[in-house]
Amino acid sequence: MSSRLRGSDLLDTVPGRLFVARLTRDVAMHGDNRCRNTFLRSLTTLSLISDARTDISSYLYGNGMDKALQVDVRDPAIVATAEAVADELGSPTRDTFTSPQRHSGRVEVLVRPRVHNRSSPAEVLPDGALWTATPLEGDVDTWTRSRSNNPEFVYELHFSPPTVKVLRIDSSDDWRRLITTHPRAGSGTLRPDWVSVAHDCNAVHLSLAGLLTAHPRLSEVHPADGANGYSHSQSGPRAGVGDWSTVSTAWMALPRDYEWTVLRRMRHR
Repeated sequence: MSSRLRGSDLLDTVPGRLFVARLTRDVAMHGDNRCRNTFLRSLTTLSLISDARTDISSYLYGNGMDKALQVDVRDPAIVATAEAVADELGSPTRDTFTSPQRHSGRVEVLVRPRVHNRSSPAEVLPDGALWTATPLEGDVDTWTRSRSNNPEFVYELHFSPPTVKVLRIDSSDDWRRLITTHPRAGSGTLRPDWVSVAHDCNAVHLSLAGLLTAHPRLSEVHPADGANGYSHSQSGPRAGVGDWSTVSTAWMALPRDYEWTVLRRMRHR
């Protein structure tokens, strides 16, 4: 079971803090502090994920670290927005582990994933998993901004979510639990042993809440401990989820009674 997201979780990571600061400004400009929950409910999941990806990119490859450290986490407006955002991201209407899920790239016939660890002990992502994205609006899914052009083939995986044993990463605590339960052998910063994870579940899903919070906590890993944002994201007791890049699902096994359909097959002229 996933841990409940708290406003303090968001304010304790660089992407989460940037995200809250952005929404605090938006509330002041377009909304009303007394109706921040109503304002947040009016935002599309697409816009929230797009903003989160911008903040994560700023953290990993830009000046997001400096911006985050300038945010006053004791400001009542920041604290109230953080709590409201935590509540909103925990709403069932923001669930991103939904059916169907989409896969880009030619896979006409699904075969059982054979998950293993990548060769470098510094790698955070699994190898051999089936990766899927969550549809958002029209042809847009959570991978759309990750690609430089439209893929030739897009498929949809239809399944019943309640029948899937999924490990959800909705918070820093969820990510910590996954890594400490399935640690990869080595010293220093912990990373997941995906072979062990694959024995324990059918899929691992990184939600929007997890995308913002499953990074080293600022209360644990001071920015001075990393030369830049990316190195900070891979330091501390556990590596963060910076390499995941967006909301997505890594399938360790195929779901029961699934249907695999072609959504788009582009034709060459």
